[in-house]
This record gives sequence, C-alpha cells and structure tokens, in this order.
Amino acid sequence: MTSGVRGVVCGLALLLISGVASGVNAQVASSTRYLKGQSIQPAYEGWEQNPDGTYSLWFGYLNRNWAEEPNIPVGPDNNIQPGGPDRGQPTFFQTGDAKRRQYFAFKVVVPADWPKDRDVVWTLTANGTTLKAVGSLWPVWLVNGDVISANRGAYRDTDPDSVNNPPTITEAPKDATVPLGTPLTLTMAVTDDDMPKRRSSGQLPGAVGGVARREPAGPGGASPRQPSLRDSLRVSWVQWRGPGRAKFDPEVVRVADDAGTQTGTAGKAGTTVTFDKPGTYMLRAYAEDMSLFTLSDTITVTVTGASTAQLR
Repeated sequence: MTSGVRGVVCGLALLLISGVASGVNAQVASSTRYLKGQSIQPAYEGWEQNPDGTYSLWFGYLNRNWAEEPNIPVGPDNNIQPGGPDRGQPTFFQTGDAKRRQYFAFKVVVPADWPKDRDVVWTLTANGTTLKAVGSLWPVWLVNGDVISANRGAYRDTDPDSVNNPPTITEAPKDATVPLGTPLTLTMAVTDDDMPKRRSSGQLPGAVGGVARREPAGPGGASPRQPSLRDSLRVSWVQWRGPGRAKFDPEVVRVADDAGTQTGTAGKAGTTVTFDKPGTYMLRAYAEDMSLFTLSDTITVTVTGASTAQLR
C-alpha cells in the first residue's frame, strides 16, 4: 500500500471514529436529564369546532425540568393573546415521567367568525427563556377523537361499528376552604358508555365510594387480575394554579361502584390533597376512559393559616 493510500485510509478511519464519537455525544446530550434551570415549552395541539359554531383551540406544555416545577403567574411571563393575558392557562407546571408533557391540557374558545389566519399565541418565560405556542384554525391543525386518543389515551378505538363517547362528570367537588396541613377529600362521580371495551377486568384496590381500602385477596391469597390504570375508567388530578404544591394521594384513581368494583359505566373516584403553603389554589381533573377524556371545571381551594417560614 502506498503512503498516499494509507493517508486516505487513516483519514477515513479518523472521520469514522469522529462520527461515532459525535453520535454518542449527541445521544448522551439528548438523554441528559436536567433537574432545574430549563425552559418550559408551550404547545399548540390543534382545534375542534364546538356544537354552537365556536372553536376550541387546545394547548399543552412540556416542562423540561425533571425536578423543578415552576410557578409562573399570569402576566408578562405567562400570557395568551389576544384577549389575555389570562385565558385559563396553568401557572403551575408539573414534572415527572407521566406529567411533564401535558397533552391537550386546556382550551381557548374563539368565536364562530374567528379568521383562519388569526393566531392565538401563548408566550411563556421560564428560567430566562421565552418560548411561544402559536394556534390557528388552519385545516392542517384540525383534530378529532383519534388524535386526542393517540396522545392521551391507551389506544384508539378503531372499530367502525362502535362509537366511543367521552366520560361524563355527574358530580364534582365544590370549592372549599381548609386549614394548612389538613387533608381535603375530593370525590368525583363519573358515567361512561363502557367503550372502548377494557382488555381485562378485576377488583379495584383503591376506593369504596372514595374511601381507600385494601385489595381483596384471590384464591390462595393472590391478588385478582385487573387492568392497568391506562386501561381503566379513571380520574386524573392536576394542580392548575397556586402559590405552593398540592399533593394528591393518589393522583390517578380508578372509577369504582359502592362495592369497590371497578366499573366502566358509573361510579366514583376519590383522593385526598394536602397543601404546603397557604393561599388560593386551583385544581382540575380529567375523567378519562381508555381513549377520550372530559376536563372538569376548576375547583378553587383556599388554604388558611401561616406557613412554617411565616411562624419563625
């Protein structure tokens, strides 16, 4: 082999090694988890037309922090225009594997004569970085139940002979006032059409009429089989706004009848919530079957008393 050929081979080898190294570095960078100090990406999910002719523009977000849950009040750093700055967006941004990306989190309703080329813009500044989500009624952004199901549900119901309707919230918790440190019980009643059909059935381990209890043992002491939470009619609780942290126990609850049996048609889901600071909190819940969901109205909780820091 001549020296010229050896030089070409060596050069190719160096390029190959460099390419592999840069690829590895890119993979490492993309998989790095930052606990705090990162941005929050607002997201436009798409639009639906409502029965009265108005339109709902759906928004969500991605919290890039794996530990930090920023609280960004409505104002210059958290505003939606036109018609804002307050269009019902969250001010508390959750994190964690299942919560940092909130799909179809809330909607902004615009009139029936809203121009298709007029934007609704959510501007969000977190840790010094300003990002925007731009929503419009362009046809490419039209969404339906299949799109929502593919993002929030366990799977899409593709059977053309069946129709899946979203759950209905028949009873929701009222606004409340509680002292700091006192757990508040929240119970939501839900009905559904039992579609799509669950992959399996079983006994609920969580609640009887909203009260926690042990799961009954099956033959030989084994626990009866039950579907996963994503394969169940359930209620998912989220903190929407508030000066501190609202902790739900649990955050996601199967809907059960009074006997504690998981149901796909009617029942209740109960949880408790505690707060770490006094002030006004806004909570919301998603009643979800395996495919679609219904977003509850906002539940306002006023927490009274002084925090530990204020008592010092």
